[in-house]
Amino acid sequence: APTSPAGPARVDAVMADGTVTLTEAGKPVLVYRTKSPDPANEPGRLNYIHPLYAPDGTVLTEDRPADHLHQRGVFWSWHQVLVNGKPVADGWFMKGLTFHIREQRFKGDAQGGGTLTINADWIVNSGPELNYVARETTRVRVYPLKDGGRRITFDTLITARAESLALGGSDDAKGYGGFSLRLVQPDRLTFAFSGKAIAPADTAVDAGASMGFAWSPPGKTPAWTMGLSCKANGQPVTRWILRQSLSMQNCVFPGRAPFVLKKDETLHLQETLVIRPATPVRSAPSRTAPARP
Repeated sequence: APTSPAGPARVDAVMADGTVTLTEAGKPVLVYRTKSPDPANEPGRLNYIHPLYAPDGTVLTEDRPADHLHQRGVFWSWHQVLVNGKPVADGWFMKGLTFHIREQRFKGDAQGGGTLTINADWIVNSGPELNYVARETTRVRVYPLKDGGRRITFDTLITARAESLALGGSDDAKGYGGFSLRLVQPDRLTFAFSGKAIAPADTAVDAGASMGFAWSPPGKTPAWTMGLSCKANGQPVTRWILRQSLSMQNCVFPGRAPFVLKKDETLHLQETLVIRPATPVRSAPSRTAPARP
């Protein structure tokens, strides 16, 4: 019997023990990590994304690279985690903080995309008793491919359950922390904002509300570019830690000084990531009469 024609490509989710893989037309888009691969030694290595794939299947992120074992794909974390004014954990290094994934659900939309929702409890495990300090809801929306490119949005709500929860970046002049990317071959990256090249620096660069990342030839590098924009509580994040070396990229929030949430107050983070072919996909030229001289 003849097979029925395939329907339009749709974003879907494959739930497994420890991972949720978002796919389009059966091809992986990203993997959300919902369980630590080594709970005894690294109870905090979960609640992040790796791999992140380009539309052709190229892996764009690294997890546990030899130079920075704690860096992990697409992640959002902070060195300074304070409860009631006292340092209790280092989320960046995954020390003293873990996550209990309470719920994971996926819903497709009429446009062919879909959204993964993760509900997680923040658990401080550095003391004699486990301490539930925050509730997180992260939504990852994958849009259908368009002109060969991919849009992914992230929406994270972190609500304090302790009387006071404070999150801060590295306690130094760099102040890095918040939404971060560990990309493959970071030493080959170039950076741009609105078409203007941006030079990386040791400390945060005040560059603008978005950042473009591209891999420079020669050699075998991803044939893709990435654009990232970030917001915190509705305000664009314009300070960036950029690394043309074996490290991560970060839209800096809040910086060195911790951001304080009183009980039931919420921090709202939003990011948009766009992955495009380095050589734009061109449609066939239209048949038009030649222009007159």
